[in-house]
Amino acid sequence: MQPTTVASWAAVIWRALETRGIAPRPVFERAGVDTGQLHDAGARIPVAVMTRLWDLAVETTGDPCFGISAGQHVHPTTFHALGYAWLASHTLREALDRFVRFTRLVSTALTLRTVSVGAEVELGFESVGNVLPLSLAAADAGAVALVTLCRTSYGEAFCPLRVRLQRPRPPCEQQFDAFFRAPIVYGAPDTALVFAAADLDRVLPTGNAELARSADEVILHYLARFDRDDVVTQARIRLMELLPSGQTSAQRVAEALHLSVRNLQRKLAAHGTTLARLREEARRELANQYVRNSRLSVGEITYLLGFAEPASFTRAFHRWYGMSPSACRRAPGANGGSDTDRRA
Repeated sequence: MQPTTVASWAAVIWRALETRGIAPRPVFERAGVDTGQLHDAGARIPVAVMTRLWDLAVETTGDPCFGISAGQHVHPTTFHALGYAWLASHTLREALDRFVRFTRLVSTALTLRTVSVGAEVELGFESVGNVLPLSLAAADAGAVALVTLCRTSYGEAFCPLRVRLQRPRPPCEQQFDAFFRAPIVYGAPDTALVFAAADLDRVLPTGNAELARSADEVILHYLARFDRDDVVTQARIRLMELLPSGQTSAQRVAEALHLSVRNLQRKLAAHGTTLARLREEARRELANQYVRNSRLSVGEITYLLGFAEPASFTRAFHRWYGMSPSACRRAPGANGGSDTDRRA
């Protein structure tokens, strides 16, 4: 299957060209992009076509730093439900974790990774497989877009600590300096943004556990539709559906996916995971969202996550987050913590 990217990513190019007084349609048509796809939330464009579009945009504008300006036209809706999940995340760390987990929604040619070292968190960009080389403009726009999203949630003062870019030093270096407002290494072996952990862990005023949970479900179902061979995503969806019943055995999940248990286990192993690990991850992610939802008691959350009793859930939550559910709700940024504590 050829790598693809969400079609709405092309909209940032359209807006950047319009801002310069350049008619976008001829550029898109030369690249072979069906402009009707820009208004289709589920549409995807081959990465090879997107690369051609980026290169034509740079050629048309004569601006080697076109990616810098284009990336700033990003909007949460650019990334389908992932953008809404970003806005509803309680911290930038939570938002970045979602972006890492659901990168395939944005592009199947890209993976993201985060590494925490002391007071810093590094977000790295990596290509998947033997994809065509991405245009420099696309790589620039990707890094700029993520910082732009961070500033949308955190505020304009947000800046990375350091930036590493694989691209050579550009003739318009000052534009990079003006945007990132951080030391930049060009010609690096990889592309990465380094953030202060304290900035990523600051509670955001837009956090909403219910909306984040709903957006996550939309993302999973979208991924399941466009990539039916992605057994990991398919298994995640079935687990989320089965958790309240407590019936999340390999047999039940395999039946829901029309696979044998052995075949399911083999497919998951090929992706470096297991059903037990996916179940643990699903419970952990949902627990954080449910605990922040002031309308759910601990008993209700216990049921929704398929635990036998509240004590089992509380022990698991403490193992995951180093505190009890009630302590988490009393922490800054929890939704209606005091009211919920009384119910719990």
